[in-house]
Formats: sequence, C-alpha cells, structure tokens
Amino acid sequence: MADRTSPEPQSLWRNRDYLSWWTGTAFSVLGSNVSVVAFPLLVVFGTGSVFGAGVIAAAGRIGLLITTLWGGALADRVSRRLILVGVPLLQAVLMAGVTIIIWTGHVWIPVLGAIGLLAGLLVGVASGAELPALRRIVPREQFAARAAQEQGLHQAAQLIASPLAALLYTLARWLPFALDAVTFLLGSLFSALIRRPLGPEPRSDDSGGKPSFLADVRGGLRVVRRTPFLRYTMVWVAVTNMVGNSFLLLLIVLLKERGAGPRTIGVINSMVLIGGLLGAVLAGRILERAGSRRVFLIGGWVYVVTLALAAVSPQQWQIALTAALFVFASVPTVSVWEAYLASLVPDEFVGRVGSVANFAAQSLVWLGLLLVGLLVDHLGATVGVLCYAALLVPFAVCNLFARSLAVLSTPLAQVREVDVT
Repeated sequence: MADRTSPEPQSLWRNRDYLSWWTGTAFSVLGSNVSVVAFPLLVVFGTGSVFGAGVIAAAGRIGLLITTLWGGALADRVSRRLILVGVPLLQAVLMAGVTIIIWTGHVWIPVLGAIGLLAGLLVGVASGAELPALRRIVPREQFAARAAQEQGLHQAAQLIASPLAALLYTLARWLPFALDAVTFLLGSLFSALIRRPLGPEPRSDDSGGKPSFLADVRGGLRVVRRTPFLRYTMVWVAVTNMVGNSFLLLLIVLLKERGAGPRTIGVINSMVLIGGLLGAVLAGRILERAGSRRVFLIGGWVYVVTLALAAVSPQQWQIALTAALFVFASVPTVSVWEAYLASLVPDEFVGRVGSVANFAAQSLVWLGLLLVGLLVDHLGATVGVLCYAALLVPFAVCNLFARSLAVLSTPLAQVREVDVT
C-alpha cells in the first residue's frame, strides 16, 4: 500500500514526465480529430457516398471494441512504455498509407475501411496502457485535476480540428492525413521521453508461470464484480457515454428543427466546446469546494435538466446555453469517476480494469446513434431529446441512495485499494 501521508505534490505543470505525456497526447489528439473530420470530407466529396463515410467510422469503432479488453491485459503483462512508444509508430504508418493512397488520386472505400479497422485495433491496444502509465506519473490526489485537464484538451482539439481539417483539405486532400501521421510520430517521441518506470512489475500465478490472456481479462472483470463502486459505475458510464456521444447529433437535428443553418450550427457547436473548456479550467476549484460526492450527484441531475431544457427551448441561443452547461458539467463529473477508479484499483490490475471501463464506455455508443435516427425520424427532435433525458433520470435518482457511491465521501488521498485476493 502506498504511503498516503506524503507531502503535497508539486503542480502537474512542474511534473516533467506528465508534461511529456500531455504534450504527446496533445499532438496525437489534434491529429486524430483532424482525420475524423477529414475522412467524411474525403469520402462524401470524393465519392458522394455518405454510407462509405459511415463504413469507415464504424470500422474504427469495431476495431476499438475488439481489442480494448485485450489491451488492458497486455498492459499488465508487457512493457507499457513499449506500447505507448510503439503503437503510435504503427498508427503513423497507417496514416502515411492513407496519405499515399489519396496522393495517387484514389479513394477506395474497402481499403480505407480496412485501415480504419486496423487503426481502431491499435487504439484499443494503446488505451489499455494509458491509465496504468498515468498512475505511475501522476499522484493519486491529483488524478481528478489531471482528468479534467485532459478532457479540456480533447475539447480544445475538437474546436481547432474542424477548421484546420477543412483548410488543409482545400489545399490538398492528402494534407490532413499527412498531418495526422506526423502527430503520431510526435506522440511516440514524447512518450519515449518519460523517465519514470511505467511497469508492469513481473508477476506469476500460483503455479509459477504467467497466466493466460483470457485469465487476465477475467481478472479485470473479477475486480469490477467484487467492487461495488466499479460495478455500479460501469453501467452508469455505459449509458451516460451513449447519451454523450449521441449529443452532437441530437443537437444538430434539434437546431435544424428550430431553423438553424449549417453555419449557425457550426458556431453553436464551438460555443458548446468552449463550455467544456471552461469546465476543465474550473473543475479543480469546483471539486475542492463542493467535494467529489456532491459534484457527482449534482452532475447527474444537470445532465437530465439541461437535456430537457434544450428539448423545449424555442430559441437557438437557449439551446446553445443548455448544451454548453451539459458539457461543462460532464468534465468534473467524469473526472471524479476516473480519479476514484484509478485510486481503488491496485497497480497490477489497473490496466485490465481500465480497459473494462473503456469497453463499457464504448459498448452502447453504436446503439445510441441508431436510436437517435429512429426517434427523430418517427417522433421528432424534441421528443427524441426528451427520451434521452429520461434515460438518465434513473441514474440521477439512484445516485442519491446508492451505497456503492459512499467511497466518494472519502478524500482521494485516503482511498484504500480494494482487496483482490
């Protein structure tokens, strides 16, 4: 058990290893978001096929789901540094391949779909090493602040990526993907600059040998089943992430129903992302003053209320404001969940448990996107948004009484790791 009585740690921005991590992640996230915008532009304008763009996006999601659980098992048995340095190099090769394909003047949906699948497989592998590596780099009491900062980073990357992708695409169709390849190389370089040992420590089973990959995956699932907080919040994160990932599409159709055009929708989306950036900036103060449990409970109700208000608001600016509040509240709420997950799980299991969490978070996203289309087509945007608000009401209520959330009343520095024996 780590010593919880150590002096207050230095600022994250004075933590050299964290700065290396953050810088590499910033480059990778920006490049990936540029590609996310550029792929639909390439396919829709290059072939006229919206379905083709959907195939590439779906292939990436499928690849991610396939390897997420295995990525966590891998991170708990082989060098996490090797994963964090090596996987971005492979991702750079894939994006270089896309660049060459487009530079030659071809847009082959099956080939790009296959590359999207491979890219998703690599993302699943890399995601398993991220949380356990950060556990070695960042003190536990700073995990919530770290999570908030990285959510702000993702919001900022999305804000910058859309106009940057459009600009690069107009200059040359292959440029956005070349940029993505370069950012992966930079991500690999900055991961290599981390000095601290990232683990894992050597381990063996009772018979003296390494357990199988399947046994490792089962071990991560076993920790989740035995820990009330993890068991409850895995269901919570699956549903809330489904709603969150459907939120942009819901917002677009709701604004369109209120008469907004593409330019107005783009401006409002930028306003919403700025709400997320403000949430990242203020998350530390909010958590310090309100406490983790209160932030988590209030966040659940803010989700419900802001969605409901957006659905019934007649004016576009009102919808924009409520949507920005939704994203603002998500930053400290999710930061609390991630910080306590990282503090509760022993180091040797954190890769596997983190991958279970990633798998849960992504498990219903595809269903949420399909439901948006069905609800809006048959019932209209207003009713569709209200239905999604209703999905979150049971969690907002249960959070008030769930004994499994009692750990949120304990300061992070005093949280004890769960017994996995």
